Amino acid sequence: MSDKIKILFLNKDGAGVNYFRTQTPAIELERLYSDQFEVDIQAELNFNDPEVIEGLKKYNIIHYHQRLVDDIRTMNNVKAKLPNIKFVLDIDDYWHLDKKHPLYNMSIEHKLPLITVENLKLADFVTTTTEAFAEEIRKVTGKDNVFVLYNAVNPETMKQFENNWKPDPKGRVRITYAGGSSHMGDIKQLESVTNMLNADFQLKDKFTIKLAGWDTEGSINTVSFNPELIEALKAKNLWTMDTVKILNKSKGNIEMITKLPNAVKDQFRNNVFKQEQRPIKSEESVYYYYEQILTDNHKIIKDKDYYNWLMSFNKMNYFGEEGIYARRWTQKANIYAKVLDETDIVIAPLDNNKFNTMKSNLKQVECWTRKLPIVCSDMIPYNVDGRHMENCILIPTEKNARKHWVKHLKKLILDADLRKKLGEQLYEDFKVKYNLETVSKTRAEAYKTILNA
Repeated sequence: MSDKIKILFLNKDGAGVNYFRTQTPAIELERLYSDQFEVDIQAELNFNDPEVIEGLKKYNIIHYHQRLVDDIRTMNNVKAKLPNIKFVLDIDDYWHLDKKHPLYNMSIEHKLPLITVENLKLADFVTTTTEAFAEEIRKVTGKDNVFVLYNAVNPETMKQFENNWKPDPKGRVRITYAGGSSHMGDIKQLESVTNMLNADFQLKDKFTIKLAGWDTEGSINTVSFNPELIEALKAKNLWTMDTVKILNKSKGNIEMITKLPNAVKDQFRNNVFKQEQRPIKSEESVYYYYEQILTDNHKIIKDKDYYNWLMSFNKMNYFGEEGIYARRWTQKANIYAKVLDETDIVIAPLDNNKFNTMKSNLKQVECWTRKLPIVCSDMIPYNVDGRHMENCILIPTEKNARKHWVKHLKKLILDADLRKKLGEQLYEDFKVKYNLETVSKTRAEAYKTILNA
């Protein structure tokens, strides 16, 4: 009988979170410590199937991200059926979204913060990304059962982090912003920055802005008045602007239309609005908003043909894009970082709020693999290991921060030696601590501690 620790990693999809928190950590753990661990990765499990439950009994630890199942009662039942297994919940984002977050309302409506907190309490142990977030989690669990496992990369085994950097053939300094769809509140501080840089005669034809991760996937919910209600109101001569205002303000309270007969009210009570879901249009994408911020509403783009091509939302690269702006469409989680091979400066703005202070410094981690300088907000997570003008540039999070972004980006565009100095120091400071081999050693020790707890 094997004395190895048997771990099941539940990897529900190939998106970025699971790529960094489940898939690559599991593969690296098995690669480095196959003499101590038996690792399995599965995408889906039917916990209502007795055969599945029986098959899970061979494991010592089940690792999963945020929640094993959606229902708390089911989670309790699973734990009761598998009393000898340690359930390890991994989490990388704070459960209370900031009000500027695009998913804030949905999160509140579906009570996701409460569900996450309940799952944290049910887990035997928790792994997370930073010390700051770990302290917040311990307030919920009431126990010292939280381990910090940094987001990390290994350029030797994660091919997209191999350093294949090449200079721009036109000699421009390429400034890249790459971010997910939740950063509307963060990128706003860059408003007018590109325009101010572009207006500086010293910087003419010397830089390019790149937006990576452009995406139009997903759907959007549209809400409109029920057409049948509109006809009923028109028949009573009640379809007026005042009626529209009353219904909107009262969120569809039909009782507020006092002159409407009760029979009509009964027909449309809780049926005032009609909701439909449709694919998102390109110009509705959050990345279109990002693009407007980074291009000063496209005013910096003078080439009419290039502008028209951008508005066609063609996913192919444009032959003439070596001008001031370039768009890079989203890539799979295992190849997205290749855009760093055509980057000279990375920018990572964050709005100073509690949700963001619980995030990891993954943008800095990505940069060390190419020795790239990064300009980021002066706040946790970036100022934990980031040192201003030594291994990065830290921008104050004050209200009118754009003047600092302009000042320091100009300095970096004009000073190749400074770019090299910051990038090389970041590499020296991060190459061990944020290497997946180092973190895998910490992970192995954590799992042994968990099993012996």
